Amino acid sequence: MQISVTHKNKNHFAKGLKNAPAKTYYKYKYNRLFGRYRVTWKDDINEYTVKSWSRIRDFDGYFPKISFLKDITPAISTYMESRKGFILRKPIPFIVFDAITKLDTILSPKDKVLEFGSGNSTLWFLEKQCRITSFEHSLTWYNLLNDHVNSSRYDEDTLNHFSYHLSENETTWKSIEEMDDESFDMVLVDGANEFNNRNKCIDKSLSKLKTGGWMVLDNSDHPNNWPGGLYMDSKYERIRFTGFAAMGSYVSQTSFWQKTD
Repeated sequence: MQISVTHKNKNHFAKGLKNAPAKTYYKYKYNRLFGRYRVTWKDDINEYTVKSWSRIRDFDGYFPKISFLKDITPAISTYMESRKGFILRKPIPFIVFDAITKLDTILSPKDKVLEFGSGNSTLWFLEKQCRITSFEHSLTWYNLLNDHVNSSRYDEDTLNHFSYHLSENETTWKSIEEMDDESFDMVLVDGANEFNNRNKCIDKSLSKLKTGGWMVLDNSDHPNNWPGGLYMDSKYERIRFTGFAAMGSYVSQTSFWQKTD
């Protein structure tokens, strides 16, 4: 039986996604730009489907504030620029633009950030003089970003506090377990689910976050990431940002939770 899942009944179906990750299907290549796709997953009995075609609201049913219209131009321009090269001239995290503003108000120089999924966000953190520990699964992207960082004009202190790991799944979880508890000011979860599952990233890293620190989950409205978001909701209050993000003219969601205990 095929069941259509909506934001209204996601709580009932999210638990199974931990063991049966959803797959995303694009009918046409240009649909990547507009965020039009079908998400499906199965359990032992049924197949579940979520479709998104208009993308004027996120998967959880939230509409962005009207001010999000200002972000249409940078969303498209970053998409076009990224087609020419992975690293932007002015690197920014590929999360909802209003969420970047939130990051900017939270972070201070020398704050420690644990990042799952490296990229332009890594360079943005380095520019803010944060201490970065980043996990990446792609050898090509790892080499490209590592070469860029080491050939750029970062001072020695910044480079000494940049820890970059090429790893996935069990290797990543082992590395996280060996880290000191309550040692990070922020955790950004934005990696590829197939290699470092975002729900497990949250589960493994929450104890490493300081009291008062922030857990940040990008694409928190996507079905693959529902379990992690709901788990964090059970512990702390969510701050949700819905709007355009870099590299796409469609609405998505980035969520923040502040650890209060």
